[in-house]
Amino acid sequence: MDIAKLAEALDVLTPEILDHCGAPGLSLAVGVGTEVALTRAYGLADVATGRPMTTDTVGPTGSDCKAYTAVAALQLVERGLIGLDDPLDEHVRNPLGERSITLRDLLTHRSGLGTNMGNWDHVPPPPLGEHLRRVLTEARSDAYGGTLLPFWAAPAGERYTYSNIGIALVGHLVELLNPDGVSFSEWVARHVFEPLKMGSTVFPPAQHPDHVPAELLARRSTGYATLPGLRLTLPPLYPGDYPAGSALSTPSDHARFILALLNGGRLDSGAVLAQETARQMITAQASGGTRMGPSPSASVGFVFNVFDGGEHPYIGHGGEYLWGWNHFTRGWTEDRVVLVISTNQYDLGDLGLSDRPSHAAARLVADIVTAWVHGTDPRPRRSPASGRSYLAGLLVGDRLTTRLGIPTPPTAEQISAMASTAEAKGGWDPDAFAQGVRRVRLTANPLLDNALTIRRELPDHEAELLKRQLGVPNLGARARTTSAS
Repeated sequence: MDIAKLAEALDVLTPEILDHCGAPGLSLAVGVGTEVALTRAYGLADVATGRPMTTDTVGPTGSDCKAYTAVAALQLVERGLIGLDDPLDEHVRNPLGERSITLRDLLTHRSGLGTNMGNWDHVPPPPLGEHLRRVLTEARSDAYGGTLLPFWAAPAGERYTYSNIGIALVGHLVELLNPDGVSFSEWVARHVFEPLKMGSTVFPPAQHPDHVPAELLARRSTGYATLPGLRLTLPPLYPGDYPAGSALSTPSDHARFILALLNGGRLDSGAVLAQETARQMITAQASGGTRMGPSPSASVGFVFNVFDGGEHPYIGHGGEYLWGWNHFTRGWTEDRVVLVISTNQYDLGDLGLSDRPSHAAARLVADIVTAWVHGTDPRPRRSPASGRSYLAGLLVGDRLTTRLGIPTPPTAEQISAMASTAEAKGGWDPDAFAQGVRRVRLTANPLLDNALTIRRELPDHEAELLKRQLGVPNLGARARTTSAS
């Protein structure tokens, strides 16, 4: 794999992705083997001042830091201070069944606790134990004042239900049981960040000047809440379930952490887990799902989602920090490649997670890196303007002929007139457009043939962005469905 080709592809395509998704800025790191091999940053960390996003810009990880909490707890398991399957009745009791909740349940989101938002507030939270005692006593989810989601969703161990409170409980166990007698934040700093030389990472009770060094806060990006055509900054919020989402890091630091897990729990700088424990974290332990609920096709390790991926299996997680940041992680376990992305955008719409612009930006970048991991040259075959124009030509050719069952293609004069009078955002290539229009013909199987034309001319990662730019994300889906059957 030629890392220079990946860098070239990212430099061409990522600015297009930011423009399309409305994200102010994005930084990323790619780790290979045991080292961070590539870092890149695009756009702005702060729009008002023009401060650029850099590879040293710090961003909230949101839920991506749940893996830090999991490692901290598993360190206590390795020290014999708690067992994965010990009953936790002293700390939490599920009223929906007889079986006790265990640490294994909490780390695989199978404790029975319902999905919750994180118990956010406009002020930093009280001490973790005090916060959890109140939440468990009230037994009411935070979303819409407890009217939307159940606090207890199922008996312990029955099914996957993503829970921030569950991971906050894991953090509380670390605080109660660690042999140093220190806070959760201090244990993670000493035993996770220091061994891996993650010098730009902290896991505070709140991202607030009382808890975060001034130098690190000064490097934090400004987060933006967005809707189409709208961008604004909202007042700061702080999660009470902070071991589930309050860390600050850089993509490079977080990539080092994931690389350590892919390499048996250690890098040259130090170790955080024994090899077998690290292996368990990144291999399937139970059926999984998403924040929306269980999924029969998903698996979960300890915190991480685990994906088959064929010849390139991978783990993944993501995170959001309200209301302004998105974080994305993918680690290919056999290839030992890691991708970490941080963007300072949170879309306020109620689209599905993958369709939010703030999620789409990271996923489109991940498509580029995935192509590279799979051995494809990720560099675009056409310039962005040429690619969009060509794809628009294929679409127009379909609308003028095959969709209507018309065998006669447009004339050269008609194609020239369309190409010369077009108005397009982001650049236009009339020759590429004309080429696309001429490529479409009515055949015995036009839907499949048109879709295959797109796939032959444009790699999936390039076509995915171009289709979204043109507002036709499902164009050519027939080819993918047919090839998979």
